[in-house]
Amino acid sequence: MPESEKEAVPAPPRPRRKKGGGAKLLFISLIVLALAGIIVYLLSLLNSKTFFLVPENGELVVKKGIFFPVGSELYQPPEPGLAALYAPIDLPDELKHAGPMEFDDLPSLNREFGKYLIGLATTLVFSDDEIQYKKGRAYLERVRKLHGLDPAQVDRVKSLRADVDYIEAKRAYLGVERTLEKALKKFKQAETFGSGRFGDANEWINKIETLLEAIRVTKAGVAKPLPKAEIETVPLPTLTPEDSTAPDIGEPEPDKPSPKSPRRALPPDGI
Repeated sequence: MPESEKEAVPAPPRPRRKKGGGAKLLFISLIVLALAGIIVYLLSLLNSKTFFLVPENGELVVKKGIFFPVGSELYQPPEPGLAALYAPIDLPDELKHAGPMEFDDLPSLNREFGKYLIGLATTLVFSDDEIQYKKGRAYLERVRKLHGLDPAQVDRVKSLRADVDYIEAKRAYLGVERTLEKALKKFKQAETFGSGRFGDANEWINKIETLLEAIRVTKAGVAKPLPKAEIETVPLPTLTPEDSTAPDIGEPEPDKPSPKSPRRALPPDGI
């Protein structure tokens, strides 16, 4: 039989698309988007609870993550009064080439931040420069308020605070002497050139000279401490020009004023 007369072989039927295929694809896409959204949310939440110490423009800056997978901003404590506690500080030398440091919570950041505050305070509070000293003292006051420090840091802060107390006490002592000297000069001017309205200028001169003499004797290191009960009642001796060395005042009796002292005992109201 000729080929042209052969019956044509029917073509195989095309496969039919299953109903609902587009809806299933859309559903899968929504699930993927939802999972991606959840992941982004969790990463954003995690980042928003993360704290950072960032070397920036020559300072060490405290930052907190924003609600986004990446990024941070200057940390603002919930209590406005604590904002100064986390203000930027001088960048420590060991962090000049360091990158940002991350912390999972605030106590962890406080311990690391406190370490650098203590280090800076240790260097600055013993400086002879007044500006540097004040900055170091301010750093020390800040680290005292940080929560979550470890015991070793707490002990170090207490030790530094005691050293600062010594420095402040010595400054106060020297300041008293300078203040008394200025007051003495003014009282003498008032006694010499005053109108006579105030008649007790000489009495104040005697008081101040007695105190200054006591300070000089004490600084010479030869005075014996008086019993506490007698400190306010026993007059101190006054050195005369012919005395080559400061006398040892010993323990004078309350009812027997020192014969070397031309001053009368201090009045009950003290200075």
